[in-house]
Amino acid sequence: MTSLVTSAPTPEYSEVIDGHNTTIGLAAAHQIQGTVSETVAALLAAIIETLTQGELDYWGEVESDVITVVGEYINTHNMDQVRVYQEDLVTLMERYIAAPEQSDTYPDKNEQASALSTSIITHRYLTEAAIYPESMILHFQDISSIHALVLQDAAETYSYHDLPPSRWWVDLSQELDHYIAYGQHISNSLRTNRLSLLSCHIHSHGGYDTYTATDGVTGEQSECVQLEESGSCDQHCPLFYQHKIQEIDSFLAYKVTDVLDSWQTLKELADHYAPEASSFYDPLKGV
Repeated sequence: MTSLVTSAPTPEYSEVIDGHNTTIGLAAAHQIQGTVSETVAALLAAIIETLTQGELDYWGEVESDVITVVGEYINTHNMDQVRVYQEDLVTLMERYIAAPEQSDTYPDKNEQASALSTSIITHRYLTEAAIYPESMILHFQDISSIHALVLQDAAETYSYHDLPPSRWWVDLSQELDHYIAYGQHISNSLRTNRLSLLSCHIHSHGGYDTYTATDGVTGEQSECVQLEESGSCDQHCPLFYQHKIQEIDSFLAYKVTDVLDSWQTLKELADHYAPEASSFYDPLKGV
């Protein structure tokens, strides 16, 4: 690992982060997995542009996708508070991008990474909510991914080939421990709670049985009428449930799994360097 200082302009990021097809979390996952070639600074700049451009309501797009899965069970208050926190988060990212690697007169990347990390940890309650936490799953992934990206970049920036790795690798490993565990928990909880909102009722009348399967989130209903004891509708509700399970699993596979997998990949990298890490975030200043 070698630190590089560059004054070259930040290139335009190749992915469009729109909150629907590509979330911040997914863009970060692609960065971590190496499917895009731009720098972390370029991705952070793209995230800032996405969050601040007037023509796109990024968090509105994220909320819309979540509502299709959890329905009315959303934490509107925390979603609104994430919008408020966005201003501070954007400022912290801008300062991190602009900060020099080393400076005796201005806050360097080391100091700006610390400020951003402290801020995100302090505001973690917004995305790891006590009420309807499943509705915050994409907000959680987005902000956690920004945190992981900055910690990784700081770790790489302040690791030198002739010195012990930066202490930032330890921080990255510890934060990813938390994010991976919570991410897996909330994914399982979303699936379990979503399926609990499916119901099936059988109503007998005039020699017929009516099977009514209902999705409590979307309000969708599906009916099957059979002659009593004929058994022709026995599979109606199980098939309805299976269809809904596929919808939920598709959401998780498309919007969640890749992010969790990328965190695991990054955790393995952090765990490789953490045991030999310096006691200093910038080992040069510890010499």
